[in-house]
Amino acid sequence: MKIQFTKHGGKQDWMECIRDNGTSTRCPMPKQGILPHDFVHYVVEDTLKLKRGFYGILSIGVGFPNSAPPWDAADFQLNDLSEALQAESFVECFQAEMWNGFESSENFWEILQIACSQRSVPTPDHITSDNLQQVRSRLRAYTEQWNALPIGETLTVVFNS
Repeated sequence: MKIQFTKHGGKQDWMECIRDNGTSTRCPMPKQGILPHDFVHYVVEDTLKLKRGFYGILSIGVGFPNSAPPWDAADFQLNDLSEALQAESFVECFQAEMWNGFESSENFWEILQIACSQRSVPTPDHITSDNLQQVRSRLRAYTEQWNALPIGETLTVVFNS
C-alpha cells in the first residue's frame, strides 16, 4: 500500500492510503509540532513488522471511521485489535521522546507496559532494544525530510502488509 503524506498550511496536513487494488482512503492529520501521528504509526509498524496495526487494518480495505480524529482502534470494528492497540502504545511512547527532543526514555519498556495494560493488551515480547533504536533512527530521518518538505508537497512511503 502506498501512503502519501501531504504538507498543507494551516492546522492540518493530509494522508492518503492507496491500496494495492487501487482503492483508497484519506484523512486529515492535525499538526502537532512533530512528525504527524499517523506518520509515526507508519515508521513504528513498518520497522517493527506490525502487520495488523493501523496500516494493516487500512490495507485490508477498512476505511477511516466516520468520527473525527483522534480515533480509537475500536472504532474500526474488527474482531482482533491487539496489534493495533500495541502499535498505538508504541506510537505514544515514541511521540513522548520526540516531544522531548528525541531523548530516549530510560524507562521506555515500563511506560510501554503501562500503555499496553491500559488498552488491555499484552506488551509485545518479540521487540528488541535494537528494534527500538531502528525506529528512533527512522523517526529522526523522516522528521528531517518532513520538516524540509515545502507546503503543498507530498512524501510517499510504501507499507507492505
